[in-house]
Amino acid sequence: MDLSGYVIAWLVYLLAAIGLVIVFWRITGNITWRRTRRSLRAVAAAVLFTPINVDHDGLWLAPAYLVGLYDWILGHHDKAAEAGAYMLYAFALMIVVILLESVLRRLLGMERA
Repeated sequence: MDLSGYVIAWLVYLLAAIGLVIVFWRITGNITWRRTRRSLRAVAAAVLFTPINVDHDGLWLAPAYLVGLYDWILGHHDKAAEAGAYMLYAFALMIVVILLESVLRRLLGMERA
């Protein structure tokens, strides 16, 4: 695959992932517990938007869940575990951002905006 095909594939994937996140956002909008709703949204974003390098020689990225699933099916459990770790790190980062936003809302008096 050449560079232009790679970029086009990523653009199509990102547009589809943004569409899925918008739909998931609307679906989870009816959940009354704010922390649960935010956590589910963070999981969806971490799974869909976390890339991982698939080539040791160059910088060719692919969605981590696809790489992890593909490598797990092929029996490369170390690479699948690495993809899972990347998604876990992304989820942990999202939780830190959510907690930071919650603390800032309380400090600035914007509890419900």
